[in-house]
Amino acid sequence: MNENKKSREQKMMAVRETGFALLDAGMYLDTHPCDGKALDYFSKYQQMHKEAVHDYEKHCGPLTTRGVDTSDGWTWTEGPWPWEGGCS
Repeated sequence: MNENKKSREQKMMAVRETGFALLDAGMYLDTHPCDGKALDYFSKYQQMHKEAVHDYEKHCGPLTTRGVDTSDGWTWTEGPWPWEGGCS
């Protein structure tokens, strides 16, 4: 499937899965801060999460106020909201 053709649900799933992996790895690293493999895993998923968030926001709109482009004013409240559908 073409990367640009993914559905909104698939894009959100990528955000959630990579976010979970980051959270999980971060908790492990809290108790094992010198584990090189875990650090590599965290770095890999950190990059994947950034890419997943960027992809979602590019095609579906901001996930949080951090993703709002203010060059056209405060667009955060413009629809549709994620639960209303509408992802190109």
